[in-house]
Amino acid sequence: MSAPEPILIGLDLGSTNLKGVATKADGSIVAIARRPMVVVHGANGAADFDLAALDRNVVAMLRELVDVLAGSGIPASAVAGIGVASIGEAFTGIDGSGNRLGPCPTWYDRRTAPGRQALGLSTKAWFEITGMVDDDIYSVHRLRWWRAKNEGWFNRVKYWLMVSDYVVWLMTGVRSTSPSLAARSGMADRTKVDWSDEILAAAGVERSSLPQILPAASVAGDVTEHFAAQTGLVIGTPVVNAGHDHPCAGLGCGLVDPGQVIDSTGTSEAMKSVLTHPLGFEELGGGLYDCYPHVVPGRWLLSGHIPSGGGLLDWLVQLLSGPVPDAESAERLWEMAEAAPAGAEGAVVEPFLSGTGQPLNQRDRRAVISGLSGDVGAGEILRAGTEALAGWVSANLALFERFTGHVVSELILTGGGARNTLSNRIKAALINRPLLLPQADETAGLGAALVAGIGAGVFPTPTSAAARPAIAVIRVEPDPALVAAYEPLHARLTQPWAQADV
Repeated sequence: MSAPEPILIGLDLGSTNLKGVATKADGSIVAIARRPMVVVHGANGAADFDLAALDRNVVAMLRELVDVLAGSGIPASAVAGIGVASIGEAFTGIDGSGNRLGPCPTWYDRRTAPGRQALGLSTKAWFEITGMVDDDIYSVHRLRWWRAKNEGWFNRVKYWLMVSDYVVWLMTGVRSTSPSLAARSGMADRTKVDWSDEILAAAGVERSSLPQILPAASVAGDVTEHFAAQTGLVIGTPVVNAGHDHPCAGLGCGLVDPGQVIDSTGTSEAMKSVLTHPLGFEELGGGLYDCYPHVVPGRWLLSGHIPSGGGLLDWLVQLLSGPVPDAESAERLWEMAEAAPAGAEGAVVEPFLSGTGQPLNQRDRRAVISGLSGDVGAGEILRAGTEALAGWVSANLALFERFTGHVVSELILTGGGARNTLSNRIKAALINRPLLLPQADETAGLGAALVAGIGAGVFPTPTSAAARPAIAVIRVEPDPALVAAYEPLHARLTQPWAQADV
């Protein structure tokens, strides 16, 4: 009897949901399991992941995947590798006996403030080491904040783990991290792919308390007997710390070669492109974008985001729907936006509900709706918001091309926002390039599975992993009439980001 076709499992541990994906090497999905990521909210912007719930839900997801595979005649022994991806920045403490200590603050927890200056680093020095835009979200700033709180548990912590590190440790007993996730801590040297002695010393963090940074797509360890008994997995199944969820989603959409750009829209919106080497502070206009390791070997990412992408459109729909928003009123609003003319009768939305994101990096700036007249109705305002986000994509795409030297021939779209037909038509027209929409569910989980396949030897190269021949791609061509309509509006729609000092 021939050996069963290898199955790869990817876990995507996100801010809102946990997803487990079982896939074949060609990208065809065999099973998906989902659970909530439980968050405990408190005063002053506190938001902590509930890791006890995470423990239970990860086990339940994997057990469900194993059961679904078995129901299809696929044994657990067919699982060739498991990749674990997670949100960045969030961390938890572990004592010498393996007990969790303290909270696990989410990346959007608002209790801290930017702490780069307190580390004695200039903006340029910080960026050259970490590749991160100066912000308060990184783990190093959270650790300093908790130490200053002087709570008893902090000094009992022996090890610090980020979320993916923590789950890999539960599965294998090995403390390790990946270059992409370590970068989001604000404590890693992106060029050395190691912890930064300079930042650790300034922050008072012991190197021994941090996990080993393994090369991208490396096997961290094997499923233990205890974890196998809980989940039905086979003892010894290889586990890979796949890394940061956003780059994993990029790989799940085929993002592996220079010149490719992906636009991922959920509550926020993020753009990423691939590099063969990291770009420096001056090369990126004064460190305007994050530039850190990809989840595959030999590649780096150029990354920018806007905090309110799909979230802005959801907010506008709710605002314009009246006191009792429902699906019918939302559908009607989108019909009105579709019927509104290009330029929305002069209505303008600056889409900064939670700051500007890149390239302006002004976290305290807020949204503005202007240009209102008697010709402007609800449909025009919603269209203006949609046009504003397309303007953000166009402005950032131009800077990506400038900084990387690559001409981008097409834009890959993913995330829930990629299902918005009007948004897609406006984006394609404003950038005057085709859009590619991979027809894949849960791309971050799929990407984590592909990283596991690289680590476990299922794929000989990252490019072969990214091929995913079973995944269909829808191509959206720019509408010539809409391109012509937006051409005279291009400068106005990209103007909010033209203030970046580049």
